[in-house]
Amino acid sequence: MMVINRVKQRLKQAAVLLSLNLLPLSALGLTLTNADVQTIVDQGSRPFTGNILIRDSQQTYVDLAKGEGIHADSRFLIGSISKTITATLVMRAVDQQKLSLSDNISDHLNITTKQPITVAQLLNHTSGILPPTSTEQHAQMQFTPGSQFSYSNYGYKLLGDILSQRYQMPYSDLVNQFAKQYQLDISADVGEITELYAKQPRLVPGLMEQQQQQVLLDELTIDNGLIAFGAMQATSQGIAAFISGLPQFLSSASIKAMTSPNAKRPYRWGELGYGYGLQISQNAGLVEYSHTGYLPGYISLMLYYPQTQLSVVILENTSWDLNNMERVFGLHDKIRLAIRNQLKTDE
Repeated sequence: MMVINRVKQRLKQAAVLLSLNLLPLSALGLTLTNADVQTIVDQGSRPFTGNILIRDSQQTYVDLAKGEGIHADSRFLIGSISKTITATLVMRAVDQQKLSLSDNISDHLNITTKQPITVAQLLNHTSGILPPTSTEQHAQMQFTPGSQFSYSNYGYKLLGDILSQRYQMPYSDLVNQFAKQYQLDISADVGEITELYAKQPRLVPGLMEQQQQQVLLDELTIDNGLIAFGAMQATSQGIAAFISGLPQFLSSASIKAMTSPNAKRPYRWGELGYGYGLQISQNAGLVEYSHTGYLPGYISLMLYYPQTQLSVVILENTSWDLNNMERVFGLHDKIRLAIRNQLKTDE
């Protein structure tokens, strides 16, 4: 009877592993290579300078660095991928019982609202809050909190303020402590962008497309608010280690909350679910967590496929003219499609 029970237990464990499908992609035979990605780049409608990294827990498939002075360990401003890191730090605060997702933000900040706004509503962009238009801290509202989705940089600025208040330190210090604790090549640095270029040789200078010319990004002031929603720095390896490392940073309950779609975001890929700092796609049985970023001088893409532990990171140091969205983001979308097609085939 004891042997039979052991066999049943092992079969049950095997069934759980199969249901999770947490197989490294190398076991499934991904064939995408540097040459394949280079072909996609060459066929694009605009130049590419930056890093492209595709890896799972066992091996690296693509590690492409293009452009003068750009290497595998080059750093970029990562735009709104910063929001995913901010959301992670919020969930760590929840795990540490310094915050609750149901907290009213007015309990932590000197802001009054006509209706209560929760931390969760800031995280999933359903707060409806607008920046104050005067020195008064009475917030204006777009809609009833929780009733709609409206992407909000200001909402994530407030999350950074809340974390700074709870931990009694500048938000940039909190990010840097987190990165140091887990040895992530990610940082948060305040100051003028030209000063950061000078003191951080691995930070690739950003370029902006203006009147069909690329000009240096030389006017940008990075403060703690901008860091919370869009101006952290990282390497492609740093972002891949971060998104694949969520189970190290958070409790299983917080990961589940962060990766569960509780709002809907209209997007160029179609309607996506939005959790806490993550876009979520579950089409064709393929689970995908993502975030993108665009700010002066830089654009970025982060994808993670938990079923195969695959991380995809694209960091560029040129912000292309948004008048042609397909030209700006077409390269990212084609690489994403190539990966998704292989994952669906392999499954």
